[in-house]
Amino acid sequence: MRMRRPSILFFLVALFLCSWHLDQGHNDNTMSRAACVASLVDRGTLEITPIQDVTGDKCLVKGRYYSDKAPLPTFVVLPFHWLMVKLGLVTASERGTLTDGLLRLGGFLCGSIPLAVLITLAWMDLRSRRPLPVNAALLAALPLFGSFLFVYSGSFYNHLPGALFTVLAARAMLRVQHLRVGLWSGAAFLCESSLMLFPIVWVMQLLLEKRWRPIGLLLLGLLPGLLGMALHNLAVTGEAITFPNAYAVNYGAMHHQYGFGTWQPKAFIGMLISDYRGLLFYMPFLIIGLWTLPWNMSRRTFLRDPFVLPALLLIAAFLTHATWWGGWTYGPRYLIASAALLCFAIGQRIADRPLERWATLVLSSFGLLCAMAAKMTISYSLPTEIQHPLLTEVLPRVLKGEWTTGQWPVLLGLSPTVATLLFLPIFALGLFLLVRIDRSLPPHAPVPLP
Repeated sequence: MRMRRPSILFFLVALFLCSWHLDQGHNDNTMSRAACVASLVDRGTLEITPIQDVTGDKCLVKGRYYSDKAPLPTFVVLPFHWLMVKLGLVTASERGTLTDGLLRLGGFLCGSIPLAVLITLAWMDLRSRRPLPVNAALLAALPLFGSFLFVYSGSFYNHLPGALFTVLAARAMLRVQHLRVGLWSGAAFLCESSLMLFPIVWVMQLLLEKRWRPIGLLLLGLLPGLLGMALHNLAVTGEAITFPNAYAVNYGAMHHQYGFGTWQPKAFIGMLISDYRGLLFYMPFLIIGLWTLPWNMSRRTFLRDPFVLPALLLIAAFLTHATWWGGWTYGPRYLIASAALLCFAIGQRIADRPLERWATLVLSSFGLLCAMAAKMTISYSLPTEIQHPLLTEVLPRVLKGEWTTGQWPVLLGLSPTVATLLFLPIFALGLFLLVRIDRSLPPHAPVPLP
């Protein structure tokens, strides 16, 4: 029990930092998910027709409007919102219980908590590796805070819970816990349908080794997720294997192969290295992987690794997607699960050398500077057509002091400026506390899950 307390405290500190900003912006993506939650509570139906005008992310099936989003984040938030309504803590408006408070609740449950868990898991894994280029707590926290994942914490999106379940599945693969691999993979699939690619890759890896029993266990664990998605599809589209976004109202490209399989030459630079949506730009810690992973992986290891190969294959898939840029977004949001897997893979192999030490600190600090600037101002609402969003959208707001109202101290009456000025030293203090928690443990001592 004594060894569990540090992991709980570590998680709570990380969660506090991840939940200072709670998104209440009326983005099409978050509003679509919130509209579905409100409709289930207010009318007992997935149909959002009476309030469909609040979002452009919707599907039209037989004259009825539905959210076109994967179901698990909706059903995670649903019982909490229902309870708050029953307790009289939600004041209904002309749109029922679809309120800014629901958006903040969804952001906390589906944004803040998943990122805090990812940081805690990374720290727990790094504790078993010595020596490291920097303190284990910093090596766990800085790459994730210094990335586009941090910008999505506190927002009612599906990507961070999908990334968390994917990482849990990959870790289970390393630990030869194949039933759990299936269960976590199914949960990830219920967050984001494209993440079904990962269990397919893992099954193929097991097939290469002719490991039949683990394949059976993985598929058995995957079954609840498959059934859950089939039931949701059936309720919305009337067909178990047809996803709601096949009927997307405003994205015709989704009607053909769900947008995949078209030649997108701009995506190679735009989604990988540019300051438009580049993965390496918006999570610069991954640059270390360009030499760390090849130096430490043979061809055989690469083909069997549950982190790197699936992550790269998903990136390759989205290089062919008709909407690879992801709409109004900070960084390549479709690649959040791949980014998390690659971050953990680098953590498994990073060496204690001056190059890795300085690269970790410099690259993560640059990513943190960019992410903090966006999070404290415009968040992820960077228009699609803007090619250099940090320079033309984020930096001018920082210089003008246009700080976001989406901070919980603002709800208590503080101004956005004061709340922002408070967050900066509190964030630094939070990192200090994470390091102190790590140093309070004996060297090499494993940290069990709470």
